[in-house]
Amino acid sequence: MYLRDESAIVPTLSRESGMPPRGMPKNFMLAWLLVMLHSSDLHGYEIMKTLRERFDVNTDPSTLYRALRRLERDGYISSWWDSRECGPARRVYQITAAGRATLGLWNDALEQYRSHLEAFFDLYAGATALSAVAATA
Repeated sequence: MYLRDESAIVPTLSRESGMPPRGMPKNFMLAWLLVMLHSSDLHGYEIMKTLRERFDVNTDPSTLYRALRRLERDGYISSWWDSRECGPARRVYQITAAGRATLGLWNDALEQYRSHLEAFFDLYAGATALSAVAATA
């Protein structure tokens, strides 16, 4: 579907328009959480901070905790209350054996996705180079 702008045709942002998605693909948060917990046990604030600072993933706390509860409900992570630190007790999250197996599946799927992206960029770079050569001829 297109809307006519005075001098240009501008695609509308509909599902069928072919426009690229914005932000992180749906459910990709689950993979981020599993890979982070594969490295070490973390509490929610540490997870949110690492997502933001290290991976440039910004999420609100409710989305993060919903994802953590989903992973725990499905048996991919477990949690416990840590009251050893000064201040209020914090829930600490840890990956389970099922979570490690699922992380392996995510890794395989993302490796395949990466190879598809590399093929896309190779094709795009080739087409761009051909266009540049044609423009100078």
